[in-house]
Order: sequence, then structure tokens, then C-alpha cells
Amino acid sequence: MQTLIMDKSDSFFEELVDKSYSQKPLIHLALAESKPTVSQSLIQEIKKDNRWVPDLCSNYQQLVQTITSQSSDLILLGKLEDLNWLEVCRRCLKQWQNLPIILLVDQIEVSDFFRDWAIARGVHDVVSIHPQNVHLFRKALIRNALKSTIQTSLKAQNISSGVVSENADSLTWEATLVALNRLTKYSSSYLGPLAIGNYWKKTHAGLVVLHPSLEYWKVDYQGQIICPFISEQIAPLNHEQLQDVQIWVRAFLKECERVIVDFSQILQSKSLSADVSKLISPVE
Repeated sequence: MQTLIMDKSDSFFEELVDKSYSQKPLIHLALAESKPTVSQSLIQEIKKDNRWVPDLCSNYQQLVQTITSQSSDLILLGKLEDLNWLEVCRRCLKQWQNLPIILLVDQIEVSDFFRDWAIARGVHDVVSIHPQNVHLFRKALIRNALKSTIQTSLKAQNISSGVVSENADSLTWEATLVALNRLTKYSSSYLGPLAIGNYWKKTHAGLVVLHPSLEYWKVDYQGQIICPFISEQIAPLNHEQLQDVQIWVRAFLKECERVIVDFSQILQSKSLSADVSKLISPVE
């Protein structure tokens, strides 16, 4: 017979905020925007994550100096005093070919035609910074900054090791997706799909700010997990991404243990796949 308990503590997320968060690298963002009201609004959003460091530039010369001195990871390209965005984009791409540029526009909606036209001219993304779309700005920032730093990190690791190979200790994105949904299937037989979906969603919402790579993963109301950006992933999850998923899984299992106290042990007693076992293993 299963032992049923309810844990009244709402502070279990606190123990998941470990030292590894403070050790994550800073992401320098060159914010090219000459209007103070706009730049201050964006900086306020950017600073909600203490890993993002905004460096404000109001003209092209300041932008060049900032990118050079701060080794910027990403350009947020709004309106500068002296040049239009097309010319800024052309010059930046000529000097820094691999530096991603997000074009910031003040329209409420960005048409597919304009987005495709701008991307064809070298920008990585077009994002509305209209006050109604602040939440979209933050999601785009997380997605693009994450992709940029991940690619840089992978290149650095490959160069330092002298080889280009998959991390044997990691998982591919496809394998991780399959493992997460197998965990949902195992868990649903004990607690029901609606409860499992709620636990996945609750823990994801509580962790995504501190572990933004979780932004890649989405959950429906029955606990089915998808990865909308999976087609963009070539390399396997790096150590940080895998660790973030493990932290999410750990939080999810803690939610399940509010009802079934020995739920993790029950799962581990089953014939789990190696990939699922890796996800529920202790975070290192």
C-alpha cells in the first residue's frame, strides 16, 4: 500500500537554486538604442536575469567600442542617432560575421514578409518591443542569447579538445524528449495525466527564470512534452542544459512525492530506460 502524505511547504524551489547558477557565464548584450524611454524600458526587462549584462549605445561609434571592449554576445539593434538599421547591420556583419543581431521594432505585430526580408539581410530575429509585447521580447532574448552562447561554448570546447565529437555523457535532444515523455507515461499510471501535466507545468514555471534553457521545453495540460526548437539542435545537450533538465525532473518528482512519498523509489524500481534513469539521477 502506498503511503500518502501532503507536504505543506512551498519552498522546495529554494533548494534547487544551487551554486551552479551563480557560476553560469554572463551574457553581454550590446543594446543599440538612442531613445532613453525605450532603452530604459528594455534594460529593466533585461536586468530581470542577473546573467544578462546590457551595454547601452546611442550611436554607431559607441556600438563598435562596446562590442570590441565587452566582447558582446548579442546585438539588440533598435534606432541609433546616426545610422539606420540596414547600414548598421551591414557594417556589423562585415566586421563580426558570427555575432547575432536581433532587430527591435516598435510595431505591435511583425509581418512574416518583413521578418523574412530582414532575416535575408542578416539579422537573426525580428522582435516587437511595443509595450504590449514585453513578454515576447523576453522570450526572444532568452532564445537568441541561449543559442548564441551555446554555439560559442561548443566551439570553444571543440577547439580546446582538438576534436569535434558528441559528449558521451550527454543526451541528444530527441533522446531527452523521448525520455521526458516516457517519464510522463510512467507517472501517469500512478497519479493520472491531469495531475502529471499540472506538476510539469508548475515546476517548469518556477524554474525557467533561473534555468532559461528550459524555455526550449513546453508541456500541455496532460503532461505531453514537446520541444518546438528541436529541429534547430544539431549537437547534443551540453552539460548545463542536461543539468537544467535534471533539476526540472527533480522538482517534478518532488511534486509527485507530495502525494506518494516514495514515488522516486517506485520509479527507480521499474525497468527504466537508460535515458530516463539519467534524467532522474542526482544533479552533479
